Amino acid sequence: MPDALVLAGGRPDPALGEGIPNKAFLPLLGRPMVEFVLAALRQAASIRRIALVGPLPLPPAVAACVDVAVGEGGTMLDNVAAGLDALGGAGPVLAAGADIPLVTPRAVDAFVRAAQALDAEIVYGVVRREDVIREFPRARKTFVRLRDGTLTGGSLILIGPQAFARARPVIERAIRARKRPWELARMFGLGALVGLLAGTLRVDGLERRAAGLLGVRARALICASPEICMDIDTPAMLAVVLERMARDPRAPSPRGAEGMARW
Repeated sequence: MPDALVLAGGRPDPALGEGIPNKAFLPLLGRPMVEFVLAALRQAASIRRIALVGPLPLPPAVAACVDVAVGEGGTMLDNVAAGLDALGGAGPVLAAGADIPLVTPRAVDAFVRAAQALDAEIVYGVVRREDVIREFPRARKTFVRLRDGTLTGGSLILIGPQAFARARPVIERAIRARKRPWELARMFGLGALVGLLAGTLRVDGLERRAAGLLGVRARALICASPEICMDIDTPAMLAVVLERMARDPRAPSPRGAEGMARW
């Protein structure tokens, strides 16, 4: 049973409002956004412990949801490394973004079960365009057209600590290019670029190339739950998420949403 690592670091943004250390703590329906992610992980049957890397001290409600709290520092990958070290295990860890508040325990469990069934050291969740549009027609995501379908990246990754250490230099390059599909294709080579242009590139071809670049067994897992890719990175995506929360009967009653309108 893997542990989970939530990445809740980041620079303060005055546009979010006073007293909000970064986007992860943006109030949604009166609760910090990261609290929704932590609640889903806590309720997931597939997760053991939860570690969070972010600004310390944590708000009491957030601190109550985690087993291990680690102070942020440096880059996102520095924070991943610090969180993996704090968990201290050799087994795989589910890394999750703090900005996917619509993620559900069911989606987490489905991802973990499917990822653990693969012969891989790193498993990255992706979602088909039609699944995103069906549930969130107003969502604006970056999609890549492959022969297997048109896909977008999610914010759940199952990763082994040792594999992360070996792959980190290449992951740093990929993160810098994650919003630029053409730059990612250049990393993967001319054949990948041509395949991307023609829409003939296959997921398994990318996996083989990724394994060669990273030095680890890497797989992409196509998930049926679009909630894992509904990261809030723009005001437009915030509006989409709030609209879903407002009509979801499982959502808590609003207790104030100060800071949201100013972003």
